[in-house]
Amino acid sequence: MRVVEVLQKAYRDELLDALRAERAAERVPYPHLRALLEEVAHRERTHAEAIAEALRRLGASLPPTPKVEEEESWEALLRLLSEESFDRAYYLESTFPEPDLEALFTRLGQEERLNQEAVRKAVALLGGGL
Repeated sequence: MRVVEVLQKAYRDELLDALRAERAAERVPYPHLRALLEEVAHRERTHAEAIAEALRRLGASLPPTPKVEEEESWEALLRLLSEESFDRAYYLESTFPEPDLEALFTRLGQEERLNQEAVRKAVALLGGGL
């Protein structure tokens, strides 16, 4: 896969994760857990914007905004937790010849750990009671 394709996929994934976190936050009845998920959504949007900047520097277009599927709140949280785990591993294992992209993916991988922990905490505290 070419660098631009990798970045476009990562951009779509980050936007989709932001949308999932936003939707989950809207459905959570507890303000402290809603705030936790809103932080995740904010970090995901920040990740998407950093990837968008890398795409712009390469002269590449941004892919269209993905559509988030309709899911029950509990399913959405579990999917988000799964995606955060996958994203973290993907970013930390990816290598690029360009040092800036390598540094970006390393940073994103480290920040995905925060998202993973936040979503795991929300899932544990909700205990399936959505």
